[in-house]
Amino acid sequence: MWRFFLAAASALALTALTLYTAQKSYLAIVNLLKYEERSEKAAKHSDTAARELYKSKATQASSAAAIALSLVSSLALSSAVLLGSPSASTSAYVLPPVNIVAIAAAFIHNQNFWKAKAKVPFVGGFNEAIQKSKEIRQLMVPMALGWGLVGLLCWIDG
Repeated sequence: MWRFFLAAASALALTALTLYTAQKSYLAIVNLLKYEERSEKAAKHSDTAARELYKSKATQASSAAAIALSLVSSLALSSAVLLGSPSASTSAYVLPPVNIVAIAAAFIHNQNFWKAKAKVPFVGGFNEAIQKSKEIRQLMVPMALGWGLVGLLCWIDG
């Protein structure tokens, strides 16, 4: 049973990491929104610009969705365990693999789009968005590993 509580403590640590990652994601989205009007104007005249605009929004959305899922899941799991909820056992087995898959999918989706983007001179906000997206990808790795640890602790305890 002690591993179950250790899993809850790990889930709380994941909450902190996820909140930090969410802050980075928010900043990346804000930086991209600064250029949305210009991007939409360009998209009206160029299919390539339209595709790029759509893909940039989609990658930010997939990252934000994975981060939100991790946040809600870590809070739900730690609360269920600490409050002795009957759903704690089920949550402990279901939430880790679901989050690992969601984070991995968002990571791959994000990397496939942003890894080839070069920084653009005199466009600081866009360059900062590229950097924040890279930081988000880097933070997704320990998030997924954290969920793996939580799942392992729950499985050993089960």
